[in-house]
Amino acid sequence: MTVDPVLALESLGYTEREAAFLYLVAVHSGYFLRRQFDYFIDRQRGAIAQHFLEKARVAGHIEVIDYGESRYVYHLFAKPIYRMLGNAESQNRRRKGDGTVHARLIALDYVLENDGQHYLVSDAERVRFFAGSRAVPPQVFSGADKKMFPSLGSFPVALADRTQPATSLVRFLFADEVLLTTEKFRRFLTVARPLLQSVGNFEVIYASSSAHNFSSAKEDFWKHFAATVPAKQGVLGDGWRREPVSQVARPAPSLHPKFTTLLLKYNYPRIRRKEPPSLRTVRRFGPSQTLQVTATDTDEIQKGSGMG
Repeated sequence: MTVDPVLALESLGYTEREAAFLYLVAVHSGYFLRRQFDYFIDRQRGAIAQHFLEKARVAGHIEVIDYGESRYVYHLFAKPIYRMLGNAESQNRRRKGDGTVHARLIALDYVLENDGQHYLVSDAERVRFFAGSRAVPPQVFSGADKKMFPSLGSFPVALADRTQPATSLVRFLFADEVLLTTEKFRRFLTVARPLLQSVGNFEVIYASSSAHNFSSAKEDFWKHFAATVPAKQGVLGDGWRREPVSQVARPAPSLHPKFTTLLLKYNYPRIRRKEPPSLRTVRRFGPSQTLQVTATDTDEIQKGSGMG
C-alpha cells in the first residue's frame, strides 16, 4: 500500500499546509527561505511562518544557516523525514556549499511557481519513466546502481502533460549558481545530451537570478541541438545476440528541442565566493534556545518572476 507523504508528515504534528510544503522541500531542494513558505500558503509575513519554523526547529527537523544581515536559509536535514518519504539517503539532506544552496533555492522557487506540472520526484520514478514510457536504455541515464547520473538528478524534471507520458514535452531545469561562466552548464549538456536526444520532445530551462549567462547558455545549448541531428545509434547489451531486433536498436524519436531562460526576480542570500562553504555558520537550536526571526527579515520581498 502506498503511503501519502503529506499524511505521513502530518503525523509528526504539522498542519496539512506545513506538511505539503515540507514535502516539496524534501523532494526538490532540501533548503528553503521563509518567504517561500509564505508564498506557498499565500500569506505576507506574520505569525504563521514563525510558528512553523519554531515547530520544525524544536522537533530537530531543520537547521538554520545565518548568512548575515538578517538573512536565514533553512535546511531540512532530519534523516527520519527523508526515511518517511522513502529516501533516507537523499542528497537533499546533505550540507551544501553556498553556490549549491543558491541553486537549490532557485529550483524551489521554480517548483512553487509551476505547480501545475507533473514532477518526477525520485530516482526510481525517473528511471521507470525514461526506461518504460520513453523506451530509453537505462545505461543512457543511470549507472550500475540504477540511479540517475547525479547531474541529471539534481534538479526538477517534469511532464507538461501527465496524461500523455509517451509523447509529452519533458522539462529539465538547470538552476544557475550565479557562476561567472557557463562551464557547469556545458558539462550538464554533455552528460544529458544522449538522454535528451532519446526523449526527443524536451525543453531545457536555464533559471537564474541574473541574466549574465543567458546569451552564452543559449549558444551552448544550440551547439548541441542544431536543427539537424543524426539518428541515435542503437545500444547493444551483453546479450544482444539473444535479443529480438526490436530490443537491440530502437529508432530515435523526432527531435523537438526547446531552450528557455528564466529570470527569477527574487532576493537570495549573497554567495561568499572567497569563503569556504557556509557549514561553519550553521546553528542548530535546541529546545531551550530561541530562534530570532522577525517579520522584517530581509529575505521577504515581493514575489515576481520574468522570462528572459
